[in-house]
Amino acid sequence: MTATQTQAAPGLSGEEVARFHREGFLSVDHFCTPEDLAVVRELLDGLFARFDELPKTLAFDLGDVKLHDGVQRVPQINSNVQFDPRLRDTAVFRNAERIARQLCGEGVTYNGDHAIYKPPHSRREVPWHQDLAYAHDPDAICFNANFWVPLQEATLENGCMQFIPHSHWGNLLQHHPVGHDPKVHTLECDPIDASAAVVCPLRPGGCTIQHGKTLHYTGPNITDQMRRAWILNFGFHVTPTWRGNGK
Repeated sequence: MTATQTQAAPGLSGEEVARFHREGFLSVDHFCTPEDLAVVRELLDGLFARFDELPKTLAFDLGDVKLHDGVQRVPQINSNVQFDPRLRDTAVFRNAERIARQLCGEGVTYNGDHAIYKPPHSRREVPWHQDLAYAHDPDAICFNANFWVPLQEATLENGCMQFIPHSHWGNLLQHHPVGHDPKVHTLECDPIDASAAVVCPLRPGGCTIQHGKTLHYTGPNITDQMRRAWILNFGFHVTPTWRGNGK
């Protein structure tokens, strides 16, 4: 099944906001312009060009063990805005912030970002998982919006986003490092039924937005081109004071 694309710039309709909360994700066709993407791509390409110089706590491999001296199979850089503050001044950042206010409320804050570059002919997938599983606090509650912004066309062949509707309802699922290898950063959940998955291809300038508990996946990049994506998180993080069972 392929997601229906929406016309949603510069803001979302009331129906789209409702769909995000109902389904747990949204696919937006007109989030920004190709020219806006080119600005972000130039800045991120500059950071990836000096990947080896960045702190290993923030720049590492998603497609292998987290830290190694070989070729990066799926390199990721966290906190790109920290390394190049010009990213905060881009239309992509401003558009995400504005839409996050529609989805989460006026008090929403920027919680961080990361960028993932999936090389050509990479057989590595990012398996099914929920982003909240990466929270350091096991009791974390989130109310947020994660923006996945591809810096070129996103297709099934180069690893576009896929989601399972309504999977943000209920409790967080059990997760473990891929292959149960503690040296691997990438998490996957226990086996799930992905038959209802929605594939979300995007033209340049589109994006997807997801809740922190929505199950999602990206497949291999079997094309000849790098697949670049910038992911921004806006929202709230609340640690509950009531834990139940009299504790």
